[in-house]
Amino acid sequence: MKKTLSRTIFIYIAVVVIITAASIGWFSYHISSSQLRQQNEQHLIEAVTNAVNHTDLYLKLYERAHLSLFTHPDIRKFLDSPPKDDYAYFQYTDSLKKQVIDPLFLKTPEIMTVYLTDYNKNWVYFVNPALKIIQDPVPGATLEELDKETDSNGNLTIINNSVFSESDTQLITLSRKIHGQVFNEFKGILTIQIKSDEFSTLWKGVNLGRGGFFSIVDHEGRIVHHPDKTRIGQVIGGELLAKLENTQLTSFTDASFGEERMIVSRKSSYSGWNLMVSIPTEDINRPIASIRYLSFLVGGVTLLIALLISYRFGRVITKPIHILKRGMRQTEQGNWMKIPQLRTRNEFSELIDRYNLMVASLSELMDTLYKTELSKKDAELERQKAELQSLQLQINPHFLYNTLENIICYAVIRQSEEITEIVDAIAAMFRYSVQTHIEETAIVNELKHVLNYMTIMKHRVGRDFELDVRITPEFFLKKTARLTLQPLIENVFQHAFADGIEDYHYIRLDAWTDEEDRDLVIVIEDNGVGIPPEKLASLQRQLESNQLADSTLAGRKGHGGIGLMNVHRRIQLVFGEKYGLSISSIQGQGTLISIRFPNIGS
Repeated sequence: MKKTLSRTIFIYIAVVVIITAASIGWFSYHISSSQLRQQNEQHLIEAVTNAVNHTDLYLKLYERAHLSLFTHPDIRKFLDSPPKDDYAYFQYTDSLKKQVIDPLFLKTPEIMTVYLTDYNKNWVYFVNPALKIIQDPVPGATLEELDKETDSNGNLTIINNSVFSESDTQLITLSRKIHGQVFNEFKGILTIQIKSDEFSTLWKGVNLGRGGFFSIVDHEGRIVHHPDKTRIGQVIGGELLAKLENTQLTSFTDASFGEERMIVSRKSSYSGWNLMVSIPTEDINRPIASIRYLSFLVGGVTLLIALLISYRFGRVITKPIHILKRGMRQTEQGNWMKIPQLRTRNEFSELIDRYNLMVASLSELMDTLYKTELSKKDAELERQKAELQSLQLQINPHFLYNTLENIICYAVIRQSEEITEIVDAIAAMFRYSVQTHIEETAIVNELKHVLNYMTIMKHRVGRDFELDVRITPEFFLKKTARLTLQPLIENVFQHAFADGIEDYHYIRLDAWTDEEDRDLVIVIEDNGVGIPPEKLASLQRQLESNQLADSTLAGRKGHGGIGLMNVHRRIQLVFGEKYGLSISSIQGQGTLISIRFPNIGS
């Protein structure tokens, strides 16, 4: 398919725009998406760091509340008391409630319960009446279970379950072994409980999206806090737990929660908990997808606009070129038409101006050249016609005059049949000679003309002279120039047999086809006196240069070549410069004239 300039410009501009837009879009998308990922990750890191700090502060607040309890004298006194009866127990617990626990609930209303038990099987618990979460609680954890789970060195222990078996609310237990009034050994265990949901109040200001959440996992891999209540208390997988064991800040992707999520985790050095922020990667990638979609949209719109501009640009460039092309095509067909000027002035309009000037100049030159060539053709045609007719009429007619004198003599002396024969022959020759409008004829017509000439010559010389004609009938209808053979035969009688005709003299005519160029060749051979070398060279030069012999020399004795050159020139005028005569001769032995024609005719 032909590739037009407008299509080429369109393709090149489209390629440049596509490569540029794709490069800018690709780099912009990847850089922005990378920065957005880093920004999201940094946001999550800050969020989890703040969550760890707030959680530690929150737990330390309850530790101080715990400390205020186990250092209270009434609590220590309770641990050192023997088992009491029901009434004494009621009085003692009521005193603890009024003197110790109620002020604690007022000061720290987030505390759900306070539970105190000693190794003498005495225990007491208090429920925050403002919360009313647990109705008639019954301790579900035995002293042995609490003793096993609580740190043996008296440090605060965080237990991820409630000491009350009937609790419907997920509680976190803060437990510690405490001394009595004497610090030599532990006498009991003091626990306070808070709701795990209290931690979520610490993170309300952090926007994690629809699918993001905070979660707490203890050192055993048990989930302490999770927005999905059914997951609290479950143990996470070993692979995820191994990733969370890193005490430093860590970030990774994981699918343990049913979908691929980005998790940022940090382990608290105070509580030993792993606080992690989990966001679905789909939520993280959603802004990136929006950027990608927007990049494609802007790139597509930009590409469309650029393609329209490139198409318009190509049309602006190629339209004047097409106009010039159509004008040149008209010029090729000979229609010298000027191109209408463009409405805008630019380089193309100047080019069209120059083209119109060129067309106008060429049109004038062609008109002048055409008229000149036409005049030259007419002059050449007239010259050739006049030259041809002149050459045909320059045949030396002196034999005709002599013949007429012979006819007169015969007519005076006696009435004879020779007169009739001569008159018939000369009449035929006259008729054939005056047909100047006929330039080509068949060889057989030339032979008839030669036969009439030989009839006249028989009566002139007073003896018969037989021509040796070896031309086969297959050449009789081949084309030749009119008045070709007879002038050459006459030239033989005038120059080759100038001293008279002897019995051994002959004139031989033959014809054949040249094997190389397939031209027709007719030869006339005689055994006369031949031509002197100087004169032969002069004749050959004249034949090669296509120069006519000087007609003023025709009547001078010893000069020949007029008939030869006339025949040679007429053949060339009829058939072309390639054809004509060639002559060779040996003085004292004879002459050979070759005539070359195109091989045409039946």
